[in-house]
Amino acid sequence: MTTGTSFRPGHYRLADPDGGGVIVVAADGVVLDGNGLILDGMQKAGFGIVLRGRTGVVIRNFVIRNFFYAIFAEDCTDLVIEDNDLSENAGSDGTFLDLNQPLSAACGGGILFHRVTGSAVRRNVASRQDVGINLYASHRNLIQDNDVSHNTAWGIRLFASCENRIERNQAHHVNRCGGTGCDAAGILVTSGSHRNNVIGNDLRYSGDGFFLGNQFSPPSDKNLIEGNDGSYSPNNAFEATFSTGNVFRNNIATHSNYGFWLGFSRETILEGNVIAYNRTDGVNWEHGQGGVIRDNLITRNGRHGVAFTLDPANHDLPDRVTSERHLVTGNTIRNNGRCGVYLLHTTDSTVTGNVFAGNRRDVCAEGRSARNQVG
Repeated sequence: MTTGTSFRPGHYRLADPDGGGVIVVAADGVVLDGNGLILDGMQKAGFGIVLRGRTGVVIRNFVIRNFFYAIFAEDCTDLVIEDNDLSENAGSDGTFLDLNQPLSAACGGGILFHRVTGSAVRRNVASRQDVGINLYASHRNLIQDNDVSHNTAWGIRLFASCENRIERNQAHHVNRCGGTGCDAAGILVTSGSHRNNVIGNDLRYSGDGFFLGNQFSPPSDKNLIEGNDGSYSPNNAFEATFSTGNVFRNNIATHSNYGFWLGFSRETILEGNVIAYNRTDGVNWEHGQGGVIRDNLITRNGRHGVAFTLDPANHDLPDRVTSERHLVTGNTIRNNGRCGVYLLHTTDSTVTGNVFAGNRRDVCAEGRSARNQVG
């Protein structure tokens, strides 16, 4: 395809067994308008539309289904992909996911970007498959107002992808393994994905609402996660592990097993969040350093409002056998089942200026906790 085209509506059954793409965009600056055309790959294999090395291409108003991916773009810039239905492509369920799968082992789904920059993906539907939108080494893109709910791996996935804006997407009910999660998430951020803004997304009822980090990949640092709702997860509304300097602001983390799970993270900031009605802890932070928890509502969690913990026997990461230098201030911490703030083997931390009410105990310190300031 070398010129802009407005397609005639219809239902076209065209398989792509060799993976070269049914429609291949071979020129820059073209506009493809599907006018509601249905492109049906039939075999859950290959690609509906392929772009390689293109710039300034617009793709809109297609229905693309039953491929491995509906759209695959590689080494492209300044794309616009909007108002398409890219659902019912390759999917799976019932197995535990590899969070660090390389491009060659990627799950199937709606849009697959590899080394794509400065592009906009907006108002698309990409549901009922493994992944809605999958970004590999793709930077400074806008992913906005898409519906990537009801997938079986991840709604939106970032792998080694930086400075993207992920905004106002529907990424709820992304789950697998009979609803227990198996590392599914509304949004997944791994493998050195830095400085992304994740703003105002609906991530409810997913395996994890938001999942950042993994022990066996490069850390993902300095991301802003603001105004999202990750509630009703069977696991964690928000998870951010093995990372530094991420900020969670004004999110909703309720009715999950844990509101926030922050193991092995450093200098994470939680501010202005609602963290309530979680079955176990509102915030669980094991082996952490330099955390700031301020101005949050932390209430009616089953065990602890905030728990800082350390397992002295865990020497897998020798530089992180520590729980220290946390600040908990300005929060309302009330009606949690056991402790408002729980300190286990935690040192040099400050709990001050909070409003406590209705907890069984407000502050609990156990193990080798020392040099903490409580007031």
